[in-house]
Amino acid sequence: MSTFFKKVAMAAVIGAAMCVSATATAAPITDVKEYANNTASEFFVINDAAKYSSPYYRDANQDWGWTHNAIAGTHSSIKLDISAFDVDFSTLFNGEIDLIWIFDGSDWLSLGALAGATDIWAFTSFDLSSYSWAQAQVNAGLQVKMNIDALNEGWLVTLGKSSLIVDGGDQVCVPTPGVPCTPVSVSEPASLGLFGLALLGLGLRRRKSAV
Repeated sequence: MSTFFKKVAMAAVIGAAMCVSATATAAPITDVKEYANNTASEFFVINDAAKYSSPYYRDANQDWGWTHNAIAGTHSSIKLDISAFDVDFSTLFNGEIDLIWIFDGSDWLSLGALAGATDIWAFTSFDLSSYSWAQAQVNAGLQVKMNIDALNEGWLVTLGKSSLIVDGGDQVCVPTPGVPCTPVSVSEPASLGLFGLALLGLGLRRRKSAV
């Protein structure tokens, strides 16, 4: 192999390694807000047995919000799962409407209403991946708030947890409060790619030394 082609090959290896390294910086993460990390103004319930208890089972006059931990990096997917209890039947104009709002950096944006059914725990999922502001807000600490019983019809709701899931996440959660999320193994294709590129680069360097 000529010196010119060796240099081209080495440059390609280095460039590819840099690209893979940049991709590898965004690791799958699940940030969970729940009773264990409540602040004084947050009301995620401690467990299922307390779901009808004050101050967790809340009405239209008891709106509240929370802030997720900041997650650095560039993410390919961003999802918010909110666990709620007793979100009763609703239509567009009647029934229980519990609205979820997100701060987009300049204003509050409604993502829609919680889903569920009477007397059960259920997750409502919101996909934030397509929003231009989502990346910056996740990096800063995603701010969320809830407008309980927006139609003021006397409904109440309890929240169990809020899971912010980036790049597929590293935990699996169930909606029932008091049940720990389960860690999941995360594949490392980027790390394997870097290892392969390193071996290729080492082989080229040895071949160059032998010539």
